[in-house]
Order: sequence, then structure tokens, then C-alpha cells
Amino acid sequence: MIINEQEQKIIEWTRLKFGLAHYDLCRSSYSRRVTLFNETVYQFCMEWFPKEADIVEENLNPEGTAVITIDLQTNKVESAIFVEGATYAEHGVVFQQRDVESIIKWIEAETNLIYGRHFQLESHKGDKYVFKECYKGIDISPPGYIELKLNSEGKLVFYSVYGQFPKEEVVKEEEYTLTVEQVKKTAQAQIKLIHHPSFEEEKIHAIYAVEEIYIANDLSKTFPFEGFTDRCGRIELEELLVWSEPLQNNFTLSELMLIEDISAKQAFTNEPSADTEPINESEVTAYIDVVQTFLRQVYPEYSGEWLLTSFNRDIGYIHANLIGSKKNSFVFQRKLKVFIDPRSLEVINYIDNQLLIDQFKSYDGPEEVVLSKEEAYEKIKEFIVLKPCYVYDFDTRKYILSAMIDSLYGVDANTGEVFLLADRK
Repeated sequence: MIINEQEQKIIEWTRLKFGLAHYDLCRSSYSRRVTLFNETVYQFCMEWFPKEADIVEENLNPEGTAVITIDLQTNKVESAIFVEGATYAEHGVVFQQRDVESIIKWIEAETNLIYGRHFQLESHKGDKYVFKECYKGIDISPPGYIELKLNSEGKLVFYSVYGQFPKEEVVKEEEYTLTVEQVKKTAQAQIKLIHHPSFEEEKIHAIYAVEEIYIANDLSKTFPFEGFTDRCGRIELEELLVWSEPLQNNFTLSELMLIEDISAKQAFTNEPSADTEPINESEVTAYIDVVQTFLRQVYPEYSGEWLLTSFNRDIGYIHANLIGSKKNSFVFQRKLKVFIDPRSLEVINYIDNQLLIDQFKSYDGPEEVVLSKEEAYEKIKEFIVLKPCYVYDFDTRKYILSAMIDSLYGVDANTGEVFLLADRK
């Protein structure tokens, strides 16, 4: 393990901060990620073994190992995890007072974030504290979290910071004015008939529920409620893939390399990740052909049954995202993710959620749908709520004040019963 001067400074600072005198640094590595703003951020990860640790299998960490990651852009601790909640640290991070106020003060000093402005308490149970990202007390989407856990002696055994915590210049501030009445038409459109499985009853229920959506405070646009992990640089499509003949040659799976080999030079010079590169039109055309060739091999009888919805880059691969073209009301829609090597233009691997869907084939089918969508809305409308939230808009590259249209309740499509969705398991 070759250590340069910059690494050495981080290592010694970490040893002192976390009280790791009785630890040895056994492994270190670099990683990187691309933010919502299409910026590359590098991390330096260290795995510190207790000096008295028992020998374990290769690539496994013994109890008490300290896995600590430093964000090289901010020089702040991104995470500090002591394996299995055990620690042999001395004079490290210890809380004499384990009240919320003491935790908040430490986080503010550690992150340069301000409570109530950048983060707020989400939950506190025993010695575990979860804080949620906010902007001046209003939720952020996609959300970020700060989690912290102590042992019985008040020693830190888990700490993690994840999120963007935006600065004022990327937030479009305005006074929140939305009411449920103003968004009535959008709310009505979000009432969806869903066939939802009950794991306890092993039965499919037909229910009406509100499909969450964000609507801008000025009513100018809506934002889908979805994961944002692959939104940056994503190319949206709606390409129905059709072919007349299958391909007879077999497809061979290859192992996905999900951990990049990052050098110290790349990290300390902040070399932009290849994932920040936009996908151009000629590449889109080539990737469509690659996906169609793959489908002709692996799903030869499925012509016209796959809709290609988007491409995005992630850890050096092109992700092709597909859904089943035949829409239905089952809560789990057919999905397929195809991983393409952009250099060789070959499919490396894929993920199909068919196995997830197949486990419900033995479930009893739903009762007859008696209620109409309009009748369901009348029953549930008093339970529809708006939750203010700053949502990141990829078009303007700013956080837009919005509201999430949501409801904790559903309506049984057969009986008309209104019920808490959390009660249906």
C-alpha cells in the first residue's frame, strides 16, 4: 500500500479524530460518484482493523473494524462505521450528554450545516438518531440523510451523511401558496386502480390509491415521484422494439465490475468521471441497436413487448431501461435493465424482475371492481394532503418549491371501504 503525502495527512488526522491508536490501517481505496449537478466527487476510504482482531476470511472485516470515508472535495467525514457496533477507539468521538441538542451541535460543527436550515430531526429512538435534509425547514427531493448511532458508553459507532444540502444560489425561493383545491384536477388524475398483493393473505386486492406526484408552487409543471439515482444525464425515450426474426446465437453473461479502480492522481486532481459525459444522438442510435440485438437473443418471442424508456451512464456502463409495453394495474410492472459496455458495444449483463412478479402467480385473484375512479376520488378526497418540498428540476438545474400530492389512505375497489394503506400487508 503506497501512501503519498496527501493520503498520509488524511490518515493521521483520521487516527487522531477517531481515537484509533489501537488500530492498524489495513486497506484503503478511492471511489467517486456523480452528483445531481453532474459534478464528480471523490472519496478516500480506510479500513482500520483492531490490533487484537481475530483473523477473518479475506475481504471480510473483523468485529470492531472502523470503516471511514472522507469526502475529498470538502475534507469532511462522509461515513464512519464500526463493524457490528463494536469499537476499541479511545479518546475518539464520545458523547457525554446523549440528548438531541448535543448531537445537533456536534453535527453542525462536523458538517458546517445549520439545524433547521439544512437538516431537521426525522426520528430518535434510543441511541439512534436520523436527520433529514431540508431547506429552511422544508423537505428536499431527492432527500438526504444524516444518521448517527452511539453505543451504551456514548461512543460513536455509526455516522453517515448523504445528500446535496443545497446552497441558496441553486434554490428558487418563494412563498408557499398551494392548496388542495388548487390541485384538484391533478389529484383526480393521480387516482389509480392498483392490483396490490397481500403477503399475509396471499391474495391480490384491487384498490384505488393516490400515485404520488410533485406539482410546482406556481402550477407550471409536475415532477414524477421516483428515484433520482440515474436522472443526471439521462436520455428519455419511448422506443417500442420490434423485430421479425430472432437470433439463434446464445447470449453469454459477463461479470459486472461495479467497483472502479481509482488512482490517487485521479482523486486529487479531481478528474471528471466518464459518467458526466452526455450521451449524443449517434450513441443513442447505436445503443438502441445493441439492445434490440440482445432482445432478439434472450427474448426472441417478445417482439413488440418491450418499451425502451431511457439510457444513462453509471460506473462506466450504459444502462438501458425498459418496461413491458403491455400496461396493467399490477403494482409491480415488468422491468428490465440492460448493462452495455460503451467501448465494445456489447451487453455485459441484465436484470429482469420477472422472478419478483412470478411469486404472486399463486395468489388468489382480486374481487370484482365495482367502484369507478370518480367514485373512489369522492371517498378519498378528504384524505388527500399536500406536503411542501423543494424538488430538483433537471431542466433549470434549480430546486423548485413544490408540493407532493399524497394520501395515506386507499379505497377498496370492490367494497368501497376506505382504509389506511399501512394496514394492508
